[in-house]
Amino acid sequence: MASKADKSLRRQRIVVIGVVAVIVGLLAWLYGIVLVDAPGGEFVEGEHYQLIDNPRRVRGDKVEVMEFFSYGCIHCYEFDPELAEWVEAHKADVKFVRMPATGSNYWRMLARTYYTMETLGVLEQDHTALFAEIHAARRVLDTPQKIAEWIDGRGTTSDAFLAAFDSPPVDNLVQGADQMGRRLKVASVPTIIVAGKYLVRATSDVGPSRMLDVMDYLVSKEKEPATPVTDPSG
Repeated sequence: MASKADKSLRRQRIVVIGVVAVIVGLLAWLYGIVLVDAPGGEFVEGEHYQLIDNPRRVRGDKVEVMEFFSYGCIHCYEFDPELAEWVEAHKADVKFVRMPATGSNYWRMLARTYYTMETLGVLEQDHTALFAEIHAARRVLDTPQKIAEWIDGRGTTSDAFLAAFDSPPVDNLVQGADQMGRRLKVASVPTIIVAGKYLVRATSDVGPSRMLDVMDYLVSKEKEPATPVTDPSG
């Protein structure tokens, strides 16, 4: 008759074998995803990015990369440092444009805040700070007055902020952002538009870091020289 020690040892072996089997299965699954994800080092339209039905015509030698974001989006906050590094590394080939999303009243107010800071010339110094104030410090900035109090002394004053916030130029910029989002059918943030015709967004299969890889691929694709059309008649 088996001793209690033998039975315990057998149970431990079964548990270990089970854990190893799960780990091996998980690694095989992940390996399969990597192989299928981007065959031949390329990404797949419809899976990793979408072609925009009504693309924008973008002029210039550099490839335009447009980010739709909101200060109210935690994923945008987490993505922002990685994106900034990517933009810096690609500045020779890429023209980067931010476009604040206007999908809710709160986000629309934050979009207006973005353009107000841009108008006042304090966007560069206050962009990251505003993200951090909302998500790291967890400060509730849900009215123009609260944001004005926060920004006072950060390169501008609360009075100047509120005056610019309700100005016609900022009205026009917010309206333009709203129209752009509708035209490109941006349904979530962060969303990246490459060359006015490719849409890249975070999904269950494409996380923020993976988005950067897709952006690399699409920028390289746009920089490739066009294939000359040959005359079949010779």
